[in-house]
Amino acid sequence: MTGDRSMKHLFDPDSGVGVRSMWDTAAEYELLSSWMSDERVLEWVYGRDNAFSLERTVSHFGPRVRGEDPTRACMITLDDQAIGFLQYTPVDEPSAYGLDHAEDAWGMDVLIGEPELWSGGYGSTAFRLLCGFLVEHEGAKRLLIDPRVENPRAVRAYEKVGFRTVKILEGHEFHEGRACDARLMEMLAEDLERSLSSCS
Repeated sequence: MTGDRSMKHLFDPDSGVGVRSMWDTAAEYELLSSWMSDERVLEWVYGRDNAFSLERTVSHFGPRVRGEDPTRACMITLDDQAIGFLQYTPVDEPSAYGLDHAEDAWGMDVLIGEPELWSGGYGSTAFRLLCGFLVEHEGAKRLLIDPRVENPRAVRAYEKVGFRTVKILEGHEFHEGRACDARLMEMLAEDLERSLSSCS
């Protein structure tokens, strides 16, 4: 591994939701591939025309799991069972978010891989755990995410954590054959601290 920056298992005892580093095992890749080839999930993430085979999943996410890539891969757990995926990365190209600068900023992606668990608040809880980890352990000052405008469920989940829309990124994501607008959403470290205080 290129520098061990794996996280300990973050855990919210009230909900049973946790976040941990993804493991470099066949079972983990098979599970992620099953989510990344499910049309119900793909409709909201990579696109139903862009499924991930097991081979592609290992090739694409393996370096992130092993610490060979700046982007790090995590699993969301519920009662210690993996139910979703998170990844986070330092923002070294702010122009990708339509920004001029983004010092100490981190970008994130999240999905719940089990559709029957959607809208249960698990993604918001996991996202809050990850944001806290990035502020406390990685020195993040600014957290960014860019859901498609057409994904109001995701937008509501991020707003629940404390993210706010900064601007609309026109044609930001190519999804299922067309360029789609996205919301650039951010939360500053001090916003997270206030959000966590209100939940305690």
